[in-house]
Amino acid sequence: MISMMGERIIIQKSTAGNDKHGNRILAWEDYYRCYAYVNGLSGNEYWAAAQTNSQDEIVFSVRYCRKLSVLDSEHYRIIFRDKIYNISFVDNVQYRNKMLKIRTAGTGRQQYAENGR
Repeated sequence: MISMMGERIIIQKSTAGNDKHGNRILAWEDYYRCYAYVNGLSGNEYWAAAQTNSQDEIVFSVRYCRKLSVLDSEHYRIIFRDKIYNISFVDNVQYRNKMLKIRTAGTGRQQYAENGR
């Protein structure tokens, strides 16, 4: 599986801040970059997603590391091929701390490339 992790992803973390008027805003900052195995949904997962109009779902498989052990669906998201994916579920496969499967849903929004990314 590790040899198949050929797609570069960026995991972003949300941070709360204030705009120039003092209003609370969320800003997204790059948190971690890694290679992932990227796979669409299959079988029952696909049909369950189709019933909720969430067909743009992707599962990212990445190597486990301490920095990724804090991932959740509220404070993190993934950028893949300049597209934003919200995390819906994080699975520490068999609780072995070897691999994470991160289920995501596409937002339909593009992340504008910075510095040629």
